[in-house]
Amino acid sequence: MPELPRGMKPRYVHVIDAVWHINAPHGQGMATARVSDVSAFLGVTTPSVTKLVGEMVDRGLLVKHANDTDRRAVTLTLTERGLAIRKAYVADYHAHLGELLAGITPEECATVARVMNRTLPLMRDDGWKATDNDRETNNRRMTDGKDDDES
Repeated sequence: MPELPRGMKPRYVHVIDAVWHINAPHGQGMATARVSDVSAFLGVTTPSVTKLVGEMVDRGLLVKHANDTDRRAVTLTLTERGLAIRKAYVADYHAHLGELLAGITPEECATVARVMNRTLPLMRDDGWKATDNDRETNNRRMTDGKDDDES
C-alpha cells in the first residue's frame, strides 16, 4: 500500500470508506451519511467521529451539509479528494490484494478462516500477563538486539 499523504491519518481512510458505503445506495452526490451512521458503521463513539469529521472537512476530504429543518443535524459527502483517497487506499489496494492472492484456492481460504475463527477467541480470552522477567528480557532485546540464549 502506498504511504499516506502528509497529515493524513489512517482513521481518515476508515471514515472516508464508511461515508462512501453509506452513501453508495443513493449515489455519492446524495448526502445520506450522518455522523451517527458513520460511528455505527465503524463501531466507535459519535464524539470521536465528530472530531474526525471536523478535521477532514478542514483538509478538504468531506463536505458537511446542514439539514434544512435541524441545523445541528448534518449529512456528509466526499469531496473529489476524498474520493481519490478512497480509490487509492481502498479500491485499488483491494484489487491489488485480489491479484496477489488469486492463486489461493477456495478450500485454502476456508481452512485459514476456520483456523482464525478458532484462534481469535482463544487469544481474546487468554488471561496471560507479562511478568517482570518477561518485560526485562524484552527491554534487553530492544537495547542489545539479542535473546538470552544468544548472549
